[in-house]
Amino acid sequence: MKQVEKHDYDTFVKELEQIDIPHEQLEESRIKSVMHFRKEKRNRQRTWKGIAVTCALLLIFVMSIRISPALASAIAKIPGFAPLVQMITDDKGVKDILHNNYYEELGLSQTKNGLSFTLQGVIADETGMILPYTFSAPFDVRDLEIKEIELRLNGEVLPAGISYSWYRAKETSLIEENLEAIFKDPINYDNAEFELYLQFADEKQTEFTMPFSLKKSIAKTKTYQLNEKLSFEGQHITVKSVSISPLRTGITIALDPHNDMRILGFDDIRLLDEKGEEWTTISNGLVSTGTLMDGEETLFMQSNYFREPKKLTLSIGKVKALPKGQDFIDVDFKQMKVLSKPPLPGLEVQVNKQMVTINVPTSYKNKNISLLGTAIDANGETVYSNSGSHYRPDEYVIEQTETYDLIGVVNPVRIYFSHYENLLEGTQTVEIPLK
Repeated sequence: MKQVEKHDYDTFVKELEQIDIPHEQLEESRIKSVMHFRKEKRNRQRTWKGIAVTCALLLIFVMSIRISPALASAIAKIPGFAPLVQMITDDKGVKDILHNNYYEELGLSQTKNGLSFTLQGVIADETGMILPYTFSAPFDVRDLEIKEIELRLNGEVLPAGISYSWYRAKETSLIEENLEAIFKDPINYDNAEFELYLQFADEKQTEFTMPFSLKKSIAKTKTYQLNEKLSFEGQHITVKSVSISPLRTGITIALDPHNDMRILGFDDIRLLDEKGEEWTTISNGLVSTGTLMDGEETLFMQSNYFREPKKLTLSIGKVKALPKGQDFIDVDFKQMKVLSKPPLPGLEVQVNKQMVTINVPTSYKNKNISLLGTAIDANGETVYSNSGSHYRPDEYVIEQTETYDLIGVVNPVRIYFSHYENLLEGTQTVEIPLK
């Protein structure tokens, strides 16, 4: 985020005055922030004035965005701020990051072949980075794709997964989003020089190389080894560890191979402090590594890294599971037949050429979720999906259509469920030893 001058501050206040918001709450927030700013201004040296203003404005952003979604939407329209607003709205761990001044401003811009790319800043920890960015052009960029993307460390490509998305339904010349990099293993930040490399799939294959380094110290991950065994209707799991870094909390869970049901997932997993304040799963970003299908998975949740709770409890409930042997469907794409399906209430399956369409009952409101997971052919080879789509025929049914790449596939194909709302009773808790 750029450093804010008084002119920018006045402009920002005018923007707030034009928005229909809870005026009493906003006025209180504004007064507190201005008082905070004036106090900082008296106490700090002149060279720190800009930083104090930035902190005050960040405080206004953080408080106001939590007060009014309408205000968040309006602020998101100010160039350069949308990625931060999105992160604060989706993840209160990111709110803590900004509040504790852990965000590092970069403001690096390049323009080539009519495309302008700005790397706004970075939030880094031992697990990865979030990189807010904007790019623009004097033409519609909604369908412009990135051909190649790399995060480099001292000239070498980091073994990191990098995700991004900028789906836009309408024509736009400006994209403001975040890149998220997940490191395979913790990296050494000492004397680290990074480069973000992007190649766009435009006519001229435009490339950007953005070198950057970090000035702030990287917060160390707090890891708690637990190995706590829990049971839900006779199905056993082990909570192996909890790791808390600024960007995310990782909960590593292993399944008992002797369970007679396959656990599909957890609909209610939370961290609670002594006041009952909750940190839940991440709704926009990386949600897990590993798979329960393979017996062990690390689920990611919002982080409370910058809090100092007196007590921290992990709560797990609404465990989704299906009896083993009833957790898949068998289809023959050549004959376009469903060979077998489990006797689950409301389940409907159809096969058409290379597509499988499945309908299942749901209690979810206005939410789609992937119903089908791993697919294996008669030779034990993985069958990959080319595309998938979701539809709600009515509010109590989810319909998913998955299209598979059938080149070299030997029928029949077994497709395992990744979701079915068959919930095991009970909620179990684990106390996390903070000392």
